[in-house]
Amino acid sequence: TNFAIGKPGKVLASTLIALSILLSALLWLQVTPSSLSAIPAHLESARALDSVTDKVGIGVITPHEIVIDLETHSGSPDIPVIRFEFAKKLAANPEVFTVASGEKWPYIDASGRYLRIYVFGQHDLGSDQTKQLVDQLRDDYIPNSGFPAGTKIYLGGAPAQGVDLLEAIKSSMPMIFSLIMLLTFFILLRTFRSIVLAAKAIILDLISIATSFAIVVLVFKFGIGTYQLEQLEAWVLILLFAILFGLSMDYEIFIVSRMREAWERGASNEEAIREGMRNSGTVVTAAALIFITALTGLITGHFAGLQQLGIGLAAGVLIDATIIRSLLLPSAMVLLGKWNWWGQRKTPSLT
Repeated sequence: TNFAIGKPGKVLASTLIALSILLSALLWLQVTPSSLSAIPAHLESARALDSVTDKVGIGVITPHEIVIDLETHSGSPDIPVIRFEFAKKLAANPEVFTVASGEKWPYIDASGRYLRIYVFGQHDLGSDQTKQLVDQLRDDYIPNSGFPAGTKIYLGGAPAQGVDLLEAIKSSMPMIFSLIMLLTFFILLRTFRSIVLAAKAIILDLISIATSFAIVVLVFKFGIGTYQLEQLEAWVLILLFAILFGLSMDYEIFIVSRMREAWERGASNEEAIREGMRNSGTVVTAAALIFITALTGLITGHFAGLQQLGIGLAAGVLIDATIIRSLLLPSAMVLLGKWNWWGQRKTPSLT
């Protein structure tokens, strides 16, 4: 902390460069709704999955389900031929392992109105190849299925549900993210009474969260210290953001509030920063260590998703309590100088 206050420019620049190198790991970030490969290998279900995968391929576990509503065309004599040709066309796709269709239940209901075709892919539920197959089925195969006009065709199954989940997250995240940032900014503005301090707090928070994402990518995408997974589960990243954003902001408010109190009592900018760090740094570090200790069960567990969450939280809290709060925070505030307290007044001394 003293070094960061004494040479703020060098500390800020070198720390940001180091973090930028680490953040480059986000270029390899791939998100999946779920993955069968993340099941712990020692479980009986995982051994059964491996047996099926070795013999017929992992795609048979989570088939694509095409449901066809013929409505008024259910009695047409052309339907069986159209269904057969459609299934044959689907089976010709190199990404398809096999297609299941038939003339009895569960492929046709008792009324003959609803048909079902199962498409078994070659790849895991959350893989890019499976997503591409979902897109092909929706954009190419289903519109050109050959069924009469007015026929309604739906694509279901776990792969399609996973793709829809990711699309829903991607489409809603910009609005949710903007709302969170806006509300947080106004709360901080009311707390600190400083536009600069409010904006800086959010920026440091986002750096901390992005760094935790990068570490999770390094650990699991490249198999550093553990097994290798191609993709990270979407729910893990959502929880990481929510938890780390709240924790990091708590640390920020706690430390900066002590600085502001010192400044209002008449301390200079640097004196206020030193006093704030001295009075709160130990508490923040202790709280971070306790939190990391509590995550041991997740980190040492066997489920990939929970391990990703545990490592991401531990890394995020550790980096936030050390690098972010001990180096970036004081060095940035020293460089900002009087702008930290722009628009505020010191409390007059009574002595």
